[in-house]
Amino acid sequence: MPSKNLVQGEKGLLCPKCSHLNPGDLKQCEYCNSQLFVKCKKCGAKVQRVISSCPECRHRMHKSRFGKLKRRLFGKSEKITLGQAAIMMIVSFGAYKVITMAASKF
Repeated sequence: MPSKNLVQGEKGLLCPKCSHLNPGDLKQCEYCNSQLFVKCKKCGAKVQRVISSCPECRHRMHKSRFGKLKRRLFGKSEKITLGQAAIMMIVSFGAYKVITMAASKF
């Protein structure tokens, strides 16, 4: 993976997906057709795909991994479903059993 500091230079833009060197005036990679730029959701500025925050407004460009996990677990609502509560109870009970068994050996 190329260094983020070398993404744009006099020779062009490196594609974040395939590392192909593209001329600076393109919007898509010549090799894999992936987008080289994204639009900032806060200010609308055109930002390279590999940059983590917008240089204009400093808005975070990429979602965190914890956000993905939260969306996967809770979906659109943040209410805990009956299935999620059951899984939490089972995991908690298992952890309790492991801790009590470890404590009884000492």
